[in-house]
Amino acid sequence: MENGVEMNKNPQIMSVEWVLIALLSVFALSSIIDILLFIGVIALSTSINVFDIISVDFIASSIMGSGYWLAGVGALWFIAHRLGYRRWWALATIGAAVSIGLTVAFNGAHFDLLWFVMNTLVSSAMGWVLWRLAYRQIVPETGAPRLGLGEYQITIGRVFLALFCGSLVGSGATIVVFMMLFGLISFVELSQVLIMALSIWLGGVFVLGGISMAVLHSLGLRQWYGMTIVGGLIMFVISFVIFQGGLEPELTLTMVAVGCVVGWVIWRVAYRRAPLEG
Repeated sequence: MENGVEMNKNPQIMSVEWVLIALLSVFALSSIIDILLFIGVIALSTSINVFDIISVDFIASSIMGSGYWLAGVGALWFIAHRLGYRRWWALATIGAAVSIGLTVAFNGAHFDLLWFVMNTLVSSAMGWVLWRLAYRQIVPETGAPRLGLGEYQITIGRVFLALFCGSLVGSGATIVVFMMLFGLISFVELSQVLIMALSIWLGGVFVLGGISMAVLHSLGLRQWYGMTIVGGLIMFVISFVIFQGGLEPELTLTMVAVGCVVGWVIWRVAYRRAPLEG
């Protein structure tokens, strides 16, 4: 028992290192998602060109908002941890509650409902990410932390193979989309498009995909959904840049779907399941 809360059924521990990694990771991730979320809501619900509102002040305000949110979550998290509430739902609830509180405090009753709902859901998810990065379950037999986040391992060779396979899948998808848009093309034109697509995908996957994989791996986010989600997010941002904020729904969804598939292929080729420590 700890402060009246039963801890033996699923004991959780954390360290200063894990907490700092969790806070910094969630701060960066929530800032990026907040910016993309706001841009997406503006693009979907108004006719305003989002490029007209993107500025240094806009980005700074989004980062500051993430800082306020993280400060509130951190304070309540400390209290919850001391009381023994260390399960995922505690931080997910805290994340959503702080988001709702900040929205009401800064906007009163005047806010976009779509943005409010999506922001609350994202904040709850960020609370879960905090818990996932900060806590480890104790192995009853040894008393040591179960390193469940490291249950997948990679090698340098598999990483390069995975990135190359992802490039091939992306290039193939590009050819299919190209033919759907412009119809059947000759073998010579097909070869030219394939070479161009493969060159672009190789460069993009090895740079953006490689960096993303390194970050996720270092944070311990080695499940299939990590690279899948990141792949979709990267393609969403690329489509946003290509169409200069005027998102084409069908092409954007197609690009996001391709990005998710490429991310999953990279993960599937690169990782192998390893025995849990402890």
